[in-house]
Amino acid sequence: MRKSVAGFLVSGVIFCAARFADLALFTDLETGLLIEGQVWLRYAVLFAWAALALAVGHTSAGSAAPLTAPKTRSAAFALSVPALTAGVFYLGRGLLDILAGSFLYGALGVLCALWLECLGQHWLLAGLGSQRRIQPPAWLGVLGSLLFVWDVLASFMTNGSSWHRTIPTSAVWQQLAALLLLAAVLRAVCLPGAASPKSVCRCGLLAYILCFAWQLPRCILLPAGPGDWALVALGLLGGACAMLCASPKQRGSHAAG
Repeated sequence: MRKSVAGFLVSGVIFCAARFADLALFTDLETGLLIEGQVWLRYAVLFAWAALALAVGHTSAGSAAPLTAPKTRSAAFALSVPALTAGVFYLGRGLLDILAGSFLYGALGVLCALWLECLGQHWLLAGLGSQRRIQPPAWLGVLGSLLFVWDVLASFMTNGSSWHRTIPTSAVWQQLAALLLLAAVLRAVCLPGAASPKSVCRCGLLAYILCFAWQLPRCILLPAGPGDWALVALGLLGGACAMLCASPKQRGSHAAG
């Protein structure tokens, strides 16, 4: 079923291009309000792609073993590069928040960065066949994920804008998608016996759509900080996780005996 996942990833690029055109041509970037068209149509398209992500992920899942210890260099790089990149961005965000006086918020950003860096080095060293890799601690994964819980709560408490502004309205969905992805990855890496490949594929493709395809045009067209770009990297990580954990064969197919 990797062909299904690959096809969805390609459709996500098309979705990203359509979102870019919508922001550039039909949205007032200063206010975030639409210039032309119906806002419900934007949400309907986003929800349709999100539902498709869940459906494709559910039916395409194979094994979560590639996340526990990738066997090839290509798999290791596909996982480690976006994880390490996201970690760098979240570290930058955390340090900026600390310098701005938001010490708790900044500390959560640094913890998230440490978790992603641990994941990245674990995958990279596993793919390179190194025996020196260290299993990422589960407690760090839990603490690192608290940043997204905080972001979800902050979005509900501080977002008083109209739902006609798609960027702030969708921010809470993006944080939820990132949280679900990292929770699935945490189970796959630290609790292999409890890993759910269907959960990894579903959450991976959902994060790919919400955190990469929906977010990248906003980062290109509007001023974006480290946290904004970190979501893009997490979206790419989600796509890589789904692709690697997808079943290589169609359901119902049998090897020739």
